[in-house]
Amino acid sequence: MTDYGIWTVVTPLVTILLAVFTRQVILSLLAGVFVGSTVIAGFNPLQGAASTLDGIINTFGSAGNTRTILFCFMVGGLIRLMQVTGGTVGLVRWLTEKANVINNKKAVQLLSMLITSLIFIESSISEMAAGTATKELAKPYGVSREKMAYVIQSSCVSVCSSVMVNGWGAAMMGVIGVQISKGFIDGEPFGILAGSMVFNLMAWLSLASVLFYIFSDFSWGPMKTADIRAANGQELREGAFPISTEEDLEVIDHPACNSMLNFFIPLVPTILMVPIGLLITGNGDIAQGSGSTSVFWGVMTGTAISMIWFVGRGMMNIENFFKHLFAGYSSMIPLGAIMTLAFLMGSISGDLNTGAYITNAIDGIIPSGFSAAFVFLIAAIMSLATGTSWGTFSIMIPIGIQIGTAIGIDPQLMIGAAISGAIFGDMTSPISDTGIVASMATGNDHIDHIRTQFPYALLTGAIATVLFTILGFMMLG
Repeated sequence: MTDYGIWTVVTPLVTILLAVFTRQVILSLLAGVFVGSTVIAGFNPLQGAASTLDGIINTFGSAGNTRTILFCFMVGGLIRLMQVTGGTVGLVRWLTEKANVINNKKAVQLLSMLITSLIFIESSISEMAAGTATKELAKPYGVSREKMAYVIQSSCVSVCSSVMVNGWGAAMMGVIGVQISKGFIDGEPFGILAGSMVFNLMAWLSLASVLFYIFSDFSWGPMKTADIRAANGQELREGAFPISTEEDLEVIDHPACNSMLNFFIPLVPTILMVPIGLLITGNGDIAQGSGSTSVFWGVMTGTAISMIWFVGRGMMNIENFFKHLFAGYSSMIPLGAIMTLAFLMGSISGDLNTGAYITNAIDGIIPSGFSAAFVFLIAAIMSLATGTSWGTFSIMIPIGIQIGTAIGIDPQLMIGAAISGAIFGDMTSPISDTGIVASMATGNDHIDHIRTQFPYALLTGAIATVLFTILGFMMLG
């Protein structure tokens, strides 16, 4: 494998710094991809430009990438159908007027946290369901979109990385299984991963932090600025660029409209089809199923049942159904562009061997007691740079296990540290797919979401580092 030296780190840094300073995520991703392609092409900018264009096309050569991008477009269609048939209005009305469940800003945020925690099978569906259900509810109570995105994404990533009976758990167990087969660790993947979840400190601390900020109504840093702006009635900052196109849609005039059933009919089949898809694609083993295939099947099922429901009840005819469906797809064009470039950026990071370079750069200079904190920090840096938690824990879990067995620290602590570091990047990287979906689900400017969430995640990560250090020395002793 070619050694690109320091350029393997420079490439993701270009993306991250441009995203922070320009607040233009598509431009930042495109620039990062170009720099990476140019480095791989031997610093030939013309070849780098050609590779960038070819790479965008080749991204769709992966069935998993294509299904995920199509899923994002199709979810936009379902959301449009919920809106024009009054499903969202009906849900808001029931929660606020009839049930009187949501009557303050704390309740709105707790609802979004609950929804995203309960729908743990797939992170994108979890975030979309929570954002769609609570975005309108947050407006009258002055809860900023940035705060809602923080609550939804932090809760989603924390729960999905801890539950185990989903795609995240399947991927982790697969990585652990390889280490078992190689003799680095003994036991069964499920049992080892279950024991490691106690040490997924970034997840548990993040959930505790979300609850603290909800109940205390305390905010600081850029999030405080956003909260003050929202409290004064301004949803987005001047010049913001939300990655989903929003418009005030007029609800169809029909007796069956303005019912919360029109919210749940498209959503529930979409959610329920995911575990069924995981079972089918995994030949009866949900842990071995294909996540991208399952969510694609889910959204296709939701679309088909929506057509039967809305057309069958006379709320719209076939022509209008597809008119609104395609209008919803078109609103997701910015998201599709971002996801495509994010996938390409992740591929280039792999070609540059970014993760291995970061790990090797400081190998052997950390005292044994700091090993768990070391694994956490390297995984955090890696996931921030690459925007992928799955790619990070796939690299760092084996490293953590091997370090732990070599120095006598419980490998389960090291696995927990690797997972914790991996999800840190999910919460902080501008090219993280869960961050992008959270921004879209809440109608946010994506960089505004990252800028406001980053300090919160950084503080949580600092606390996790201290705890991993303490645990490392305790277990070593």
